Amino acid sequence: MPIRLLFSRPVAVFTAALIVFGTHAGCSQKPLPADSTTTGKSKLQVEESNDLRKTAEDHSRDEKIASTFRFRELGKESGFDFERYDDIKGQHRILEVNGGGVAVFDFDHDGWLDVFMSNGCRLPLSQDTRETPGKLFRNLKAMKFQDCSETSMLRQFGYCYGCAVADANEDGFEDLYLTAYGGNQFWINNGDGTLSEVAASNGTLTGVWGSSAAFADLNGDQCQDLYVVNYLEESDENPHLCPEPTSPDGYVGCSPAIFNGVPDSLFLSDGAGNYINASFAAGLKELPGKGLGVVIGDFGGDYRPEIYVANDGEPNYLLTIAPAASIDGRITGIRLHDNATSANAALNEHGYAQASMGVAAADFNRDGAMDIFLTHFFGDTNTLYLNRSAGNNLLFEDATRLSRLGPPSRSVLGFGVASIDIDNNGWIDLLVANGHVDDRTWGKASQPYQMLPQVFENMQDGSFREMSDGAGSYFNQPTLGRGLAIGDLDRDGRLDAVISHQLVPSVMLQNETSCGDSVTLRLIGTASSRTPIGAKIRVLGSWLHTEEQLIGGESFQAACANEIHIGGIPAAALNLEITWPNGFVENVEIPGKDGWIIRERGKTTVTGF
Repeated sequence: MPIRLLFSRPVAVFTAALIVFGTHAGCSQKPLPADSTTTGKSKLQVEESNDLRKTAEDHSRDEKIASTFRFRELGKESGFDFERYDDIKGQHRILEVNGGGVAVFDFDHDGWLDVFMSNGCRLPLSQDTRETPGKLFRNLKAMKFQDCSETSMLRQFGYCYGCAVADANEDGFEDLYLTAYGGNQFWINNGDGTLSEVAASNGTLTGVWGSSAAFADLNGDQCQDLYVVNYLEESDENPHLCPEPTSPDGYVGCSPAIFNGVPDSLFLSDGAGNYINASFAAGLKELPGKGLGVVIGDFGGDYRPEIYVANDGEPNYLLTIAPAASIDGRITGIRLHDNATSANAALNEHGYAQASMGVAAADFNRDGAMDIFLTHFFGDTNTLYLNRSAGNNLLFEDATRLSRLGPPSRSVLGFGVASIDIDNNGWIDLLVANGHVDDRTWGKASQPYQMLPQVFENMQDGSFREMSDGAGSYFNQPTLGRGLAIGDLDRDGRLDAVISHQLVPSVMLQNETSCGDSVTLRLIGTASSRTPIGAKIRVLGSWLHTEEQLIGGESFQAACANEIHIGGIPAAALNLEITWPNGFVENVEIPGKDGWIIRERGKTTVTGF
């Protein structure tokens, strides 16, 4: 599918069990007082909840339905060949657990999405032999890829985890930020097929353990700021180990509950290519969470971004942004306020903090508001929060039971997750990468180590149905899934996926589902930041597409393509209403399906390449 250019016109009951058998998130769920999580519901919300409960119960709990979804796992003949190195050698160090990240982005600006995989190294870092770099794969079209790590000069060494992507310096080429243990990395795209690492010189180098990250214009100055989620305090030289005489190797993985959390980091752009560490001024020192996932978008419908952080065994954060005094007299400062508890998005419906790893955001029920889905620990359920916000009042409802997403997730441990319209019917489905954090298969109450991935179909009535069986051979192979990113890699109008594994090669999945038509939109801000996180698109004249939004972050340690994918559209021309992050609204007409680049406040022209 050719890309054309278009310029626009004018913690709980499970606590004891998880401490005994779990080694990661959710090992110490923490309840808050009952009155801190109680929120009133309107009559309309209660009636809708009753309707959802009825429709959810209409689906048999035990039925196993052959999937209509189809994914094909690409082999080494595609040129994509990567296996992460985590230096796993029997001590069960917690630094080994989180695995790697994925970035899907068009680094060479040819209209085709490329793929980067982050890598680890020997631990402690002083023993790193620089033999296990990350890899950048150039898209050669027709699902063929070429390792261009050497020629692009993107030689990522060290123990890296997560990825974030945006055109940070507004030069037309997407840049890559990597979280790590021992020093994050910022790879600026030089626009000539090469990248240069500049974290130390541009002010974004940190010495703490980073997990996920996301770009967005947070202070409204049309520049890309950076929010970095940090995890735990730990030493690579003298790691905390947990001996266990009955274990085959004498150790078990330590629970995150015994480690101190680390406050997240906020870097505000100065508009000249550098960043100022605004973490303290923004109030992040007061929020020492154990962060693993992050997503940035407009959840309140007020055209201002919020930041949602998935914390491990701690209440999650929903950070709203308020203007604050300038920093160094150069940039507009901001103050972050956590509203997750009052918005009913910090804890599950039982009042417990869960082991939140991956996070996805999308309008799952097509009501015009961004909902939130979280992956969690083995024995607990994943969680769906439906957005019930009104006016300036952020409010969410735990709809896990009503959605029927809870029971299928109890027997797995979820990490990466993507909100993805697999069959292009206009309703957002879910793809989840699973895998335990510690091998306990030897114990009396054994838990699986490698786990099957899952795919869930949106039933369009408030519920989801697992459709993994028959979705492809990959869904029959237990793995240790971690980072997961999506994008239309072959430009056929269907979203594909890349998943990072531990201990075995990572995978690229080509979507071969029989689908309806779709459109892929790449938005270019001019008065807004060039990667306009928070921009919204409405398909006018369509009852189905209330709103789509470009979000920052999502999944776990991953960067999905900075594109908006809309399925279920007619093949004819479409009228779009675009609301840019700065509030500017314009109407744009596109001929129909395929891919388009839309520039803010530009003159409408169409070219193909």
